[in-house]
Amino acid sequence: MALAMPDGSITPETAWAALTRELDAWSTEGRTASFWWRDDDASEPTQALDALLEIQGETGVPLALAVVPATATGALRDKLSRSGDVTVLQHGYSHKNFASDGARKIELDGSRPAEYVIADLAMGAQALSRFEAHLPVLVPPWNRMAPHLVPLLPEIGFRGLSTNGIRARDFPVRGLVQNNVHLDVIDWRGRRTGSPRNFLGAENVISDAIEHLTARRTGAADTSEVTGLMTHHADMGADAIGFVVEFVTRTNAHPAVSWLPANEVFSVS
Repeated sequence: MALAMPDGSITPETAWAALTRELDAWSTEGRTASFWWRDDDASEPTQALDALLEIQGETGVPLALAVVPATATGALRDKLSRSGDVTVLQHGYSHKNFASDGARKIELDGSRPAEYVIADLAMGAQALSRFEAHLPVLVPPWNRMAPHLVPLLPEIGFRGLSTNGIRARDFPVRGLVQNNVHLDVIDWRGRRTGSPRNFLGAENVISDAIEHLTARRTGAADTSEVTGLMTHHADMGADAIGFVVEFVTRTNAHPAVSWLPANEVFSVS
C-alpha cells in the first residue's frame, strides 16, 4: 500500500491516511485487526513510568509491562497494584549482558550452562509471582535468547514468549505461545537522522504497522499473530510519547481494531 506523495516523499499525514485505508480494508472483509502493547525495562517507579501509566489510564488500552525481576522493587509492585489494565511480564532475570565483546547483547545466552540460565529465570518468576497481575510470559532482554533454552521454558512454568519480528510458529514448543512485537518507536539503529531522543518517526512506525497488518490480512504472514507495539518508557522523549498517544487513540477509535490484554494474546486455548 503506497505511503508516498506524488514527489516520492512520505509524511506523517500520508502515512496516517494509508493506515486508515488498511484498517478500512479489514472492515470491508469483516475482520478484526488485533493489537497489543508491550513496554520494556521496568524496575521501579519513575516519572517516565508514571507518564506511561497515565497514558494507559487515559486511553483504556491494555498494557503489558516487562519487569526485570532482579531489580524490581516493592514500590513498583505497590504502584502496579493500584494501576488499571496492566499485566506484568518477566523481562529476563537481571538484564545483564553476557555477550562477548563486539557481539549483539544477550542475557539468555549459550555461553553459560543451560541450568544456570534456567535457574535465574525460575528465581525471577518466583520474585514476580508477588505482583498481582503477573503472567508467566518471558520477554528476553534485547529480544533474543539461545534457541536451546526455549524448550525448557514450560518446565519452569512459562506459557508465553515474546521477542521481536514476525514469529516462525505460534507454538515453538508444546504449551508455549509466542507472540512478538512488530512496531518499535525507538530508533536504536540510527535509521532516522536528527530525531530527538531516538524517535523513529511517525511515518516509519506507521509504515511498519501497515506492513505487518497487510501481511496478516493477505496471508503473507501468520494471520493470527497479534500486531505488537513496543515502547521503552525510560528512553522516550516527548515526541515519541506524543506519537504513542496518537497511535493508540486513532487505532482504538477504528471499528476494525481491537487492543487485546496480554492474557488473551498468550492464551493457550
